[in-house]
Amino acid sequence: MLSLEKGMEQVQHVLKADDMANIALKMLACINKEAVLHSVRTAYLAYKTVCVHPMNENCMPEKLVMLAIFHTLGYFREDIHFNYFPHEANLEYFSNEKSTESKYVFACYYLEYMTPLKSDAVGLQNFLEPYNKDLRQYVYQEEYKDVIYLCARISDYIVKNPDKTLPEDLNELAPGHFDPEYVKAFTEANKDNVLINTIRADAHIDEVTRVISSIQLPQEANLMLEKMLIHLLDFKSTTTMKHSINTSSYALSLGLRMELNSKDLTTLYNAAFLHDFGKMATPQRILEFPGKLLPEDMGIMRHHVNHSKRILNGYVDDEILQTVYTHHEKLNGKGYPRHLKGEDLNKIQRILTVADITSALNDSRSYKGEFSREKTISIIRDMTDRGELDPSITKFIIEDFDEIVKEQQVFQNMLSIDFSTVVVNYNNYIYEDVDLWVENLLNATTPYSDDDIDELEDLEEL
Repeated sequence: MLSLEKGMEQVQHVLKADDMANIALKMLACINKEAVLHSVRTAYLAYKTVCVHPMNENCMPEKLVMLAIFHTLGYFREDIHFNYFPHEANLEYFSNEKSTESKYVFACYYLEYMTPLKSDAVGLQNFLEPYNKDLRQYVYQEEYKDVIYLCARISDYIVKNPDKTLPEDLNELAPGHFDPEYVKAFTEANKDNVLINTIRADAHIDEVTRVISSIQLPQEANLMLEKMLIHLLDFKSTTTMKHSINTSSYALSLGLRMELNSKDLTTLYNAAFLHDFGKMATPQRILEFPGKLLPEDMGIMRHHVNHSKRILNGYVDDEILQTVYTHHEKLNGKGYPRHLKGEDLNKIQRILTVADITSALNDSRSYKGEFSREKTISIIRDMTDRGELDPSITKFIIEDFDEIVKEQQVFQNMLSIDFSTVVVNYNNYIYEDVDLWVENLLNATTPYSDDDIDELEDLEEL
């Protein structure tokens, strides 16, 4: 069995922090564009505000911008606790309902455990709480929250009131919730309505992009962001996320067996990692459909390669982009989207196609269970015989299948993040008041009389 750990040492992780932030925003916009636009407006206003009134020494403007961009992460994820569906929701960012509060609590735990922001995200757990000067002395992260909350309120107001100016007293938007120093700083930054006019002219996005582009992270933090990207697929489809991880593993295993140099291995791995990001724009009913798709739905599904290209364009080099775009092409011209033939497909593109198909066959999907070893190999062999796949690549799947599957299991541990920590903490928050409800119910209950017991026994008979 090959050592994929050593293989990964040959791979360059080409995505920088700013690339990944922008790709993440494009992915999330496929779920809920309005929430993304709100977050970007909030990030712009927050950054301009702290340029006037700098934060304390523990807080950094770059982290503030990242927190502002992702503070609405909970709005992109289906939540069965509150029957929330991100595509259908009327976004109310500031309701006092627990269903709204939960969105920020989820974002807090997600950013804390899944991203390099870590403990800087703690303040989001109290996002809807009023300004607390005393708490700020002990929890520096509250300052991030206070700035973001103020600016999120303003962002929401200017969208809902496009023909109105801001109230002369900003505290009217949320009495008791704003830090007076940051209200003053925002007012100064917005002199002559410059910030609001910039937003209404859509000129604020360039400045947010410029700030994001200045973010530099150490390699370990960069890798954490890379893992976060692939786990964002889970917001739309868990099977797609797992498929992307497994395809990356198969691609790396095949690339190493074909003795690709470091440059080509880098292109292959990164393309495999990114190849299905366009499925964020594919309707979930199609991604998770438990059967054969109708022709019109298959057409929608196939368009995901175009969405992947759109999401990644400008953030990866052309070789990676084209490898992503061609991962469903076949050597005999019967693939899609351009029906290219073998002479138009290079070795890296051919490898990714085989890796993608191997994962599709060997994984459990919404429309099928995991195929047996024999069936997977049989289908790969048949596709090769029909001239669809390159025999110099598929021979490794046929001959080394068991070893490659073992390598894939090792690779899952390398690329996965323990999402269970997020889920456990979030569920603890959801159910934290259940014990209190039960205790209150028990305290309010009077002992049963004999008549009550007889009645209960009668009911049990029914």
